[in-house]
Amino acid sequence: MQAFISSPHPGGCVSARRFLEEVRGSMEGLNRQILDSPFIGDAEAGVLPLDRVRLFVENQLYIVGHDIRSLAVMVGRSSSMEEASYFTKLQNGDLEAFKALTEMAEELDVEVGRLRLIPAAAAYTHYLAWLALYANPGEQAFALIVNLPVWGAACKRLSEALKKRYKVRSTGFLDLFGETPGWVEEEGLQIVERYLAASRARMEVSAKMIQGYEAMFWDAVYRMNPLM
Repeated sequence: MQAFISSPHPGGCVSARRFLEEVRGSMEGLNRQILDSPFIGDAEAGVLPLDRVRLFVENQLYIVGHDIRSLAVMVGRSSSMEEASYFTKLQNGDLEAFKALTEMAEELDVEVGRLRLIPAAAAYTHYLAWLALYANPGEQAFALIVNLPVWGAACKRLSEALKKRYKVRSTGFLDLFGETPGWVEEEGLQIVERYLAASRARMEVSAKMIQGYEAMFWDAVYRMNPLM
């Protein structure tokens, strides 16, 4: 781990917030594609096959299990206590979510030891691992700030659909992500601000890439067949 340094940025994070708004504006179509996923729409209508819900859970078990490790790498590569604390809190959230996910898997009779994986669905966690290894904390934080609220909105709708249409009780995994805490953006933007001047273009790429992988996930669990 690098030596921790205190590196407060004078003047708050006005530039980072403005940049975030610009990038979000440019990604409205992609974000809408995620939220308009036929997976979610069919679940809300009660016509999504239950086995597709199981595929969602199986691929999330793989994804979240590896995201936890990637966030640990981000903690280890942090250059300040603020960065390490931020990524640690995100990792703790994923640990809690993973526990709830195993409860959902148990209710749906998912065979945890034999996951049916879809490469296009699992690509998200592979990209997060790439960010953990090769991107700086500002790029990592910016990608997550952009991604998590949209993922959360999708989870909230899916949770409501599974409760109403499928009588699924163990929706804690989806509910935990359903409301993104304010600190994710507020503290994340403070990190982004420190790296913005040097990494602006890479931050935009990281945000659009991770959101593209998010869209791939929803499409894959709806349309594609697992490897086995």
